[in-house]
Amino acid sequence: MPTFIVKSKNDTGLFDASRNLIRLKGKEIQLEPNLVLGVGDRVRIKGEEYTVLEADPVFFPDYASRTAQIIQPWDSAVIVQYCSITPGKNILESGIGSGALSLSILKALGDTGKLTTVEINKGYLEKALLNVKISTSTDNWNIVEGSIENFRTDDRFDAVVLDVPEPWAAVPYVSSLLKNGGKICTYSPTYNQLEKNCSSMRHNGFFVFANIEIIKRDILVRDNATRPDNNIIGHTAFMSFGIKLSGSTIKA
Repeated sequence: MPTFIVKSKNDTGLFDASRNLIRLKGKEIQLEPNLVLGVGDRVRIKGEEYTVLEADPVFFPDYASRTAQIIQPWDSAVIVQYCSITPGKNILESGIGSGALSLSILKALGDTGKLTTVEINKGYLEKALLNVKISTSTDNWNIVEGSIENFRTDDRFDAVVLDVPEPWAAVPYVSSLLKNGGKICTYSPTYNQLEKNCSSMRHNGFFVFANIEIIKRDILVRDNATRPDNNIIGHTAFMSFGIKLSGSTIKA
């Protein structure tokens, strides 16, 4: 049985359906054997009402155990779309963080695609694997401990995502691993990194087709008092997207 989440306005917990057990605020709550909960049901715990939900990527920041800054759901959604990550694709990722993007990619790939993740930090790998297993199968996830610059394989990938300290330095290495027409995404927090990423892509046979920053603003909806939330996440990172060129130019 999968693990679900229970979510109220202020808190999120994990619901292990196989054990009928809820983990909330560091405590375990054992439910009665005859109490069967499913997605969409509500359960009242100590006076607060929680809804049972699937542990989807959009809720990952609420329930995951973090070892590093995560890629937020709104950035993950853009990466999945701009890199054309769909069922059956073969995707390469470097920089696992806490597994947020890995989960989004695996969900987009379904059962027929494959994700290879290269990460040099063993602790990140172990934590991310535990986080991702909460909500999806990892059968089509190949995890490699090491640096992307030293990664070697005969596989050719449809897309690669680089969330590493110096993506521009890794671009020449991953270029040879991409199919012609394959997509690349770099994820970096500063303008000077963005410039280096784009320059490296152009010098290594890529057409840079988009540079994006996503700013998310929540809306507080209340009767006759709906307004934007004061707490706005103004910046996460800059995403650059490129397409690997074949090297051939044909005159029409």
